[in-house]
Amino acid sequence: MTALMRQIISCGLLLMLSTHVLPVMPVFAEEARNVLTDSELATVQGEVGIAVLDTARKKEFLLNADKPFPLQSVCKLPISIAILCLADDKKLSIQDKITVRKADIVPYYSPIKEAIKGEQSDFTIRELITRAVCESDNTACDLLISRAGGAEVITSLLKKAGVKGVRIDRPERIMQPDSQRIVEYLADPRDTATPEGMVDMLQKLYKGKLLSESSTALILEDLFKCKTGANRITAGLSDGWTLAHKTGTGADVAGQNTATNDVGIMVGPKGEVIYIAVFIKGSRAKLEAREALMAKVAAKVVAGNL
Repeated sequence: MTALMRQIISCGLLLMLSTHVLPVMPVFAEEARNVLTDSELATVQGEVGIAVLDTARKKEFLLNADKPFPLQSVCKLPISIAILCLADDKKLSIQDKITVRKADIVPYYSPIKEAIKGEQSDFTIRELITRAVCESDNTACDLLISRAGGAEVITSLLKKAGVKGVRIDRPERIMQPDSQRIVEYLADPRDTATPEGMVDMLQKLYKGKLLSESSTALILEDLFKCKTGANRITAGLSDGWTLAHKTGTGADVAGQNTATNDVGIMVGPKGEVIYIAVFIKGSRAKLEAREALMAKVAAKVVAGNL
């Protein structure tokens, strides 16, 4: 166990002893527009879904939170959780090795290619989880799906663990080409999550309700190390706040972006915990505008301006 993993546990961030879900004061879609103005939402020229659970202030913020949004690489978080469910059930070990061949490399984004020596190299499941979560490696993601027994098994494991509103249907090798047919892709319920379903999953993960203590610490370690999307939620944090998160970014097709996402757990300097999910689909705005909206949402949340 690394020093960071021990720190996560010792500081009580997992809240393992607490089984009580804090009550919230919901802010629904109509009120949400008083927090995020129409002009602010319009900057992304697409559909925005947001769910925030501020456990310190006992407040909830929802905007299109019950609608499905494409996961893109955010999928690598629930996939990793499902793999760790199998590890907790002794159906695999995270130290098991998987051979990765050059022929296995998935297009679009896969830095593991540079780590393969010759035609193939072995990587532990633990290493593949880190590469999937921290680097958003598509090959690592697809190998984890295959090791679990397929996307249907992943979704089944998530449901069994109590995850709702999150579904995995295709490996990246299939999903990414499908996303090029953008009209059909944006209407497709496959490989999607609702913002409120994602926030619920994040809360259950952090409170130790999905995985064993060691598996929870393992995935949180990777989420806290994730450095992608520096201009998204991270950019809206005040001093003393840390973020455990996973981003997702789809391709631009004919001037329209498939999806730009960031979901995570914000931890304040006094141990405050805020769960957040921001999804944007079908945007015709530049990436900078999409990321700026995410940073603005995070800044408002930290300031308590829900």
